[in-house]
Amino acid sequence: MGGLGCIGAIKVMLIVCAIGRTAHSSPPESRYKWTTMDWLEAQNVSHEVHNVTTADGYQLQVQRLPRLGAKPVLLVHGLLGSSLGWVCMGPERSLAFQLHHREYDVWLANLRGVAPYGRQHIDFTDVMVEFWRFSFHEHGAYDLPAIIDHMAKVTGGEHRASRGGSGADEGGIHQQVVLIGHSQAFNAFLVLCALHPRFSQRIQLIQALAPLARLHRQVRFDSFQVRHLMKFVKKREKANKFEIFPPGYFRKICQAKRDLCEYYAKQLAGSAQNNNKLLEAFNYEYLLQGGSPREIKHLQQIWKSGDFISYDFGTAENLQVYRSVEALSYNITQITVPIILYFGETDAIATPEGVHAIYAKMLRSVRSVRRINSRKFNHLDFLMSGDVKSLVNDKLIEQMEQFLEGRLPYVIE
Repeated sequence: MGGLGCIGAIKVMLIVCAIGRTAHSSPPESRYKWTTMDWLEAQNVSHEVHNVTTADGYQLQVQRLPRLGAKPVLLVHGLLGSSLGWVCMGPERSLAFQLHHREYDVWLANLRGVAPYGRQHIDFTDVMVEFWRFSFHEHGAYDLPAIIDHMAKVTGGEHRASRGGSGADEGGIHQQVVLIGHSQAFNAFLVLCALHPRFSQRIQLIQALAPLARLHRQVRFDSFQVRHLMKFVKKREKANKFEIFPPGYFRKICQAKRDLCEYYAKQLAGSAQNNNKLLEAFNYEYLLQGGSPREIKHLQQIWKSGDFISYDFGTAENLQVYRSVEALSYNITQITVPIILYFGETDAIATPEGVHAIYAKMLRSVRSVRRINSRKFNHLDFLMSGDVKSLVNDKLIEQMEQFLEGRLPYVIE
């Protein structure tokens, strides 16, 4: 190897080693601005980029850490999230890397509205109000079907190629996918299963971290915080700012008003496992961002009504959209896809009571309800806790593998 080539190789090795050494500490300033692709490239891990177009015209980028022929696992971010949440704790503590190391075929979803991977549409730009007319309903009705169908097409083609191009598609276990989601992702999963029953045979297991489907009288914040948030949303709309939290917004505001940030983080997310790290997630440019007015309003409607309902447009528009004066209620009691739920003790929005209310409503499908073994564990700790590997990821993988092997114990904690 020539001198320059040798120097380049050494630089790459030093970068990878440095990332590995700092995996258990806060990332340096520069890494707060990294995207998912920056993380994948820095780890020198094999990865692919897939472009998926939904039936209503949104163009989404999905990242993949491929293992040909392996069990496909789709990781889906939650409210204001992105695929960055599955990689930003580095190779030792991030779920995407852990699953890849355990020989799973890992796919990272980016749903509509996510920067920079969910900002394209065949007709609209992301400064147009039309682009932001979505909530978790569209995530489940359009985004997830398009992504899962694309996964099946790709892995099916690889399977046929491995057999020399012969043989029919196998529609059984080979094509089934495991879904893992955080926060609002579970709402999208329920919409997917309720509106598209064909996916009930395509999804082998759903694992839901801090799910949000039951909010009425189950959250630990009060109407004052909700009203304040809705006033902020309305103010953004009046100013024609249809993205509620642009990339970097939280970082900027929390640097200027740290006390205010800490107050709302504790109120809306809950007391963290380590409150010295309470605002760590807000330092990242692309970790918490996006959000449409309708997305926030839809969650408010669930919180207010007590039902898991579609978006309520008001009487006149409901008649046009649903042919009913009221918003439709999703029939989640008929969902049969196996589900495992996880909750944190001090999560203010996906509370233990709220998660158990989901279990009570979905007895046919919930196979286990697990408490994270920490006295304090909030909504963002599922992604950012210093102990996320041992408390969340290792347990999640263990539960998943027990299920896949047919030996998952029925435990309700």
